[in-house]
Amino acid sequence: MPGAGYTRAMPAIFRPADLRQHAPGSARLRRRHRREAFRLMLPACLGTGCWGLVTGIAMVQAGLTLPQAIGMSLFVYSGTTQLAALPLMASGASLATVVATGVLTGLRFIVYSASLSRDLGRLPLPRRLLYGYLMTDTGLAQYLVRRARETPPQRVSLYLGYNVPVYLAWHLGSLAGIGLAAALPADPRYAWLGMLAMLVITVPMVSSLPALAAAAAAAAVAFVGVHWPWRLGMFFAIVAGVLAALAAERFAGRPDPAVQPR
Repeated sequence: MPGAGYTRAMPAIFRPADLRQHAPGSARLRRRHRREAFRLMLPACLGTGCWGLVTGIAMVQAGLTLPQAIGMSLFVYSGTTQLAALPLMASGASLATVVATGVLTGLRFIVYSASLSRDLGRLPLPRRLLYGYLMTDTGLAQYLVRRARETPPQRVSLYLGYNVPVYLAWHLGSLAGIGLAAALPADPRYAWLGMLAMLVITVPMVSSLPALAAAAAAAAVAFVGVHWPWRLGMFFAIVAGVLAALAAERFAGRPDPAVQPR
C-alpha cells in the first residue's frame, strides 16, 4: 500500500475521495477491504478471465486486426456488447446498427450507475467517469450486497476492491485470447467455453427466492426473444429479471440483500 506521500503525488482523478484521510487506521482499513475483496472475487475473476479469453479469440477470428482487437477490449470493455457486435461487423452491417446494438446491450449500466448515486454522486465528474468505466457486473453485485448489510466506511476503496480485480482479470484474459487466436483454428464451439465461464460466475449468486425469480424470468424472456431484432431480447430479459426479483421480494415480505431498494 503506497504511503501518504505517494498518495498526495497521485493525479486527483486517480485518487479515491476516501484517500484524503491518511490516518493509520484508515490505511489499515483500506488494506483489509482490498484483501477481503480479492478473496471474495477470486472465483469471479477466474470465470471473467475465461470469458475474456473467449472474447479475445472471437475478436481476432471475426477479422479484427491486433490493434483493433486490443482497442475494442480496452474501450468497449463488455463481453456481452463485444460478442453481440462482432457478428454484425463480420457480416458488413452498417455502423448505425453496430452502435445501436452496443447501446442496447449496455443499457443495464444505467441502472447500475443509479444504484451508486448515494456513494459516488458527490465526487467530481472525472472520478465518476473513471469509476463508472471500472464497473463490473460481478463486482457491483458483491458491493451492493455488502452495502445492503451495513454502511461500511471507506466505501470508494471497497468499491474499487471489488471491481478492479475483475477489470484486470478481464483484460488479462482478453489479451491472452487475442494472442492465442492466431494459433487456433476457427471454430464456433469455443463460444461454449464462455458459456461455462458465465455459469461459474452466476450460479453461486442464485441463492435466494428473488435471485431465483430473476434468473427464471430473464431466461424465459431471453429464450422467447432470441430472434428479436436489435438484440432487444437481451434488454427485455434484464428488465424482466429486475421486475421479477422485486415482485418476489414483495411476495416474500422481507428484503433480499442483493436487491434491497436504495
